[in-house]
Amino acid sequence: MVSMRPTFQRLTFLWVVLLTFAGAISSEEAKAPFSLSIVPTNSSGGVGSITMAQSKARDFYVVLTNVSRDPQPVWEDWNSWGYQNISFELTAADGRTFVASKRQQVFTRNFPSTFLIQPGEHQVFAIRLNKDWEARPVVPKADEMAITLKAIYEVTPTPEATQYKVWTGRVESRIYKFTLRQW
Repeated sequence: MVSMRPTFQRLTFLWVVLLTFAGAISSEEAKAPFSLSIVPTNSSGGVGSITMAQSKARDFYVVLTNVSRDPQPVWEDWNSWGYQNISFELTAADGRTFVASKRQQVFTRNFPSTFLIQPGEHQVFAIRLNKDWEARPVVPKADEMAITLKAIYEVTPTPEATQYKVWTGRVESRIYKFTLRQW
């Protein structure tokens, strides 16, 4: 009688190798084509600062960089597909966490439009945390407070994203130590 055990072992080994290879391909495909960073309003002594105010808030910047080898279309932020793609996670010194995002808005003129980011290039978003933004829960009012801040760029799947070949998923920046100034 011929033993089937060596053949079974070879087939098992082959399946393990194939599944490992398929997993490597999946994780490569799942890797986001972008990196995300924050440029503060100003920086002194190695600590940047940003402002949050109903009026006269100062701009800071979020930089979305195409780290892939292919051009990447992204939604422009004036339309409903791109309007809320950027949000922030703020953490106060006492550990409380807040999420800041643009307030819901009614669009009277709306159509999907994209900006094409070439490999190694950037899309820069000027951010002004003013009345157009809300934080949940509400950030306690303080002239100045130490925070950590992380930017989040998230695009949800839609038929338009498929049609316009816009990447969908979530990318987070590193965590920055900033001073939050409010008035």
